[in-house]
Amino acid sequence: MSKLETPLKEDVVQSLRLGEEVYLSGKIYIMRDATLRRIFEQGVAPPVNLKDQVVFFGAPSFTKDSNGYTILSVGVTTSQRMEKYIPRLLNELGVKGIVGKGELSERMNPEFSRAKSVYLLFVGGAAALATSSIQRVNKVWWEDLRGEALFEVEVNSLGPAFVAIDAQGGNLLMENREKVLRNLNALLKEE
Repeated sequence: MSKLETPLKEDVVQSLRLGEEVYLSGKIYIMRDATLRRIFEQGVAPPVNLKDQVVFFGAPSFTKDSNGYTILSVGVTTSQRMEKYIPRLLNELGVKGIVGKGELSERMNPEFSRAKSVYLLFVGGAAALATSSIQRVNKVWWEDLRGEALFEVEVNSLGPAFVAIDAQGGNLLMENREKVLRNLNALLKEE
């Protein structure tokens, strides 16, 4: 298990291995489809420098009052929908870690390797767990996107998350699928 502080340093990212359990503390950025479309399809520069930062794919429900924003709930969302934006997030904006749900295609392995970045799996359906790690909301940009706006939050021990694609381009879920297929084929030959 590793306790990581954000922003992520390259030597720390390089040391992470497939399947390693990690907990994140510090500043992270929550975004999903609408924010990514605004940045990459509409050509609007992000209002914050994302170099070496961690992006959490999600869309919080929140309230806003005179004291600021409060996130009521945020769960991780399926990363595959954001896959077309991931290479640019990593290579153009310098993001070092993405927290998401589910498998990414094999095409993403060299993207994470080239950018010396990691993809971290968070358990789907565990919004209460993710939300409990949020200490405060620092800023919200593009509020017109509502829950899909860009959120900067402070987290304490966000996790567990697991290294699913490491900075060497290894892919945990693909390796596990291959092992399962090998075992299945071996079992079928025994019958």
